[in-house]
Amino acid sequence: MDIDEKTTEITNLIRTKIQNKTYPYGSTIPSERELARQFNVSRNLIRSAIDSLIEESMLKRVHGKGTYVTKTDIDDTAIHFKGMSELLNEAGFKPSSRVLTTLTRKAKFKYSNIFHVAEDTEMFQIIRLRLGNDLPISIENTTIPYHSIKHIEDIDFQVYSLYDMFAINGISIQNIEHIFSSTRIHGAYAKLLNREEDTPIINIKITSYTKTHQIAEYTEVLVAPAFSKYYTDGIIKNGIFNLTSQLIT
Repeated sequence: MDIDEKTTEITNLIRTKIQNKTYPYGSTIPSERELARQFNVSRNLIRSAIDSLIEESMLKRVHGKGTYVTKTDIDDTAIHFKGMSELLNEAGFKPSSRVLTTLTRKAKFKYSNIFHVAEDTEMFQIIRLRLGNDLPISIENTTIPYHSIKHIEDIDFQVYSLYDMFAINGISIQNIEHIFSSTRIHGAYAKLLNREEDTPIINIKITSYTKTHQIAEYTEVLVAPAFSKYYTDGIIKNGIFNLTSQLIT
């Protein structure tokens, strides 16, 4: 067997382990060294096999962290939410994000009213800096019910989309509401977005609803005005674009 045939064989073996969930979605596969030992081949051959699966979008290599399984067998073609990363990709930007903070907290007054839950309900909060071509675009402060996503503390949200995690956990998003307003930015957030102190910025409040009309997510966004259009995303149902938005002046 020549090297190309052997590479194809190893690629297929790793692909099978992904498809049968030996390497489940959201996990890292073994290191190149470990795979080379398991399959009794060179690390170069393993690297070539992994590269092939990266091209198929089954794997994603993250520097300093490992190689993640990113292919999901969930395919709901009737309903598809275009997230910001997808929209930025379509516009020619390379999207990335940096997690600033994650924490578990009680709903208290604010989130108990938004989610219609008791004030002592556990919530998960994540604050992320969004970038396009390494330029800061927005800061997203997202809150979801803690128990809606399994093992949420172990998820790397620099690798995985929140909406991918909803899909994996059987949560179908039916509708997205946006409320736009203008505000001014200050302090650390101004520095993160490379904005002058007290300059105007767009504020967007995003609420996502499930098919059963439960609130799955509430996000507050500070976004540079030039990029606010990338948040006018929504649900595509059978090819029809749907967006509920409100402008507050």
